[in-house]
Amino acid sequence: MKKLLLFDIDGTLISVEKTASRLMLRRVVEEVFDIELPQDFVFHLGGKTDYQIMTETAQRLDIPTKHVEERRTKIQDKLVEHTSPLSNTAQMQILSGVQDLVAELHEREDVTLGLLTGNIEATAYLKLRPHGLDAVFPFGAFGNDHIDRAALPPIALHRANTRAGRAAFTSDNTVIIGDTLNDIRCAKAHNIKVVAVATGHDSAETLRNAGADTVVPDFVDKPAMVSLLTE
Repeated sequence: MKKLLLFDIDGTLISVEKTASRLMLRRVVEEVFDIELPQDFVFHLGGKTDYQIMTETAQRLDIPTKHVEERRTKIQDKLVEHTSPLSNTAQMQILSGVQDLVAELHEREDVTLGLLTGNIEATAYLKLRPHGLDAVFPFGAFGNDHIDRAALPPIALHRANTRAGRAAFTSDNTVIIGDTLNDIRCAKAHNIKVVAVATGHDSAETLRNAGADTVVPDFVDKPAMVSLLTE
């Protein structure tokens, strides 16, 4: 049976330089809402969608939530504007083992690759492009599709089946691969198997305790990862 493998991006496939990433978000928020953030302001990320991050940030700043919805186009434009300069191999660093693993999976006829990410679609591909990963993930579900990451798996499945021209994929032959508790939560909400990789902020123990079906330290052992994801 063919497998649908849905990969997260940040902390799973690539690592965005932390200082640059936080500065990018700061600029987006300040320009979208025409404010100046406190110097000690800390963003709470952890696998959330971009619009969830913006909504929660607005709430913390006592900005009406409706202003986020009213500014969706501006938010998207600003995210693209400030992510574009970071779209290079220095700022977007591919994680160990990813290039070889993805290349092998892409060549297999028993696998379809897709994305499931909190990034809006445009910035998702800006992040993948420096390492040529944009070409091997032709579709997915993104942060602009829904504010709640748990709502994204059915969207990804629908798009995969539309591309296949038939109902080829269900929860039974889909795997979500990510590095955060929200990756696990969204998979479990739809009874989808989840492989968690401890290359983000959450430890292997934390991911295991959260209910991940399998936890791996990284993607360096390609034969083991291919076997895990395809069998």
